[in-house]
Amino acid sequence: KLPVHHRTAPPPVPAPLSPAEQATASAAAARLLAPLLPEPLDHVLLQADLTAVAPGPLQRPLADVLDVLADVESKGGATVYRFTPGSVRRALDAGQTAADLHAFLAAHSRTPVPQPLAYLIDDVARRHGHLRVGAASAYVRCDDDAVLNEILADKRAAGLGLRRLAPTVLAARTDPAGLLEGLRSMGFAPAAESAEGDVLITRAHARRTPPRTAP
Repeated sequence: KLPVHHRTAPPPVPAPLSPAEQATASAAAARLLAPLLPEPLDHVLLQADLTAVAPGPLQRPLADVLDVLADVESKGGATVYRFTPGSVRRALDAGQTAADLHAFLAAHSRTPVPQPLAYLIDDVARRHGHLRVGAASAYVRCDDDAVLNEILADKRAAGLGLRRLAPTVLAARTDPAGLLEGLRSMGFAPAAESAEGDVLITRAHARRTPPRTAP
């Protein structure tokens, strides 16, 4: 007689946790792990060689700012951050000012802010924003700035997205063809020019008036 094999039913699959249950489980796990983890620090140690040493894990707000203001040079038992012109510029690009950065470092360093770091921040901040880069689809220039003033004051130019870049130059959001057409519809006679500033010559097409009918 052949032996009879009994199949055991697979264990039931637990139902997925709801968002509230997941949050409760995460909080419980955090409480269990908290005594085993070092307390996050609220300070760093600034060095004279344009570095900062974090002797342990940092509080999240402090770490977030340092990640923008400095580059991580090494990790281990302590994290070493390095301040560079590029990293300081990155913080300025993010909306910080030189005064903000000085105050932040003074508040979160257990050592005095070294002069080389203060000089670096001030030097980068002094040059930051002297050059401005933007986008323009077309431009119109005229040696007579009064003509450009007239264009800007005309309500019909609103759709061209004009903005004065210099006394004799306006930038536009519309493309060159649209700018030419818009200015001509306002009664002006603009000419298109090349990237080198030469007037572009276009081939004219003959146009015939429709035939007149005899009265």
